[in-house]
Amino acid sequence: MNSKLQQRTISKVLLINNTKLLEVLLLSALGGFAIILRAKLRIPINIPGHHGVEVMALLIAGRSFSKMKLASSISTLVAALIIFFPFMGFKDPFMPLIYVFLGLSMDFLYNSFQKWQKNIVFLSLLGGLTYMIIPLSRIIISLTTGFQYSSLFKHGFVIPLFTHFAFGMLGALIGSSIMQTLKKNK
Repeated sequence: MNSKLQQRTISKVLLINNTKLLEVLLLSALGGFAIILRAKLRIPINIPGHHGVEVMALLIAGRSFSKMKLASSISTLVAALIIFFPFMGFKDPFMPLIYVFLGLSMDFLYNSFQKWQKNIVFLSLLGGLTYMIIPLSRIIISLTTGFQYSSLFKHGFVIPLFTHFAFGMLGALIGSSIMQTLKKNK
């Protein structure tokens, strides 16, 4: 009996670690791509929350692909870190915190309703509700700190809540539909 590990055991451990690492890298890439798209896609349609389509499509796709409990949190943490780069053009000092809270909320709700995790309607509602965190946070920040948001000044409180929900839900519908189609074709 020697003290060396069998090669089969070592390979199995490395395979598990590599799979988790690849999953974290993919989730990070999705979060980074989502925030870069949000920053660089400047479509002046003057409707608050319209970036919810691309952001939530990517975040829900990552969330439904991953088996990790904190998948959305990983994606939004990377997005929050990218927001700090000055060339991204974000002027909201609270945006990184809002995105991290969005990811944590998505993970909490997703993990709380395990029975519904593969249901497109549930995932769409999840996307809409969690993307609504952006205007809800802005309302709270504006009322408590006095920091002004142009969308709240222009549109009031109700319209940004509704449009963020609608665009987040549409994006989540797209992301979850793509993932379910890919899983069926696999």
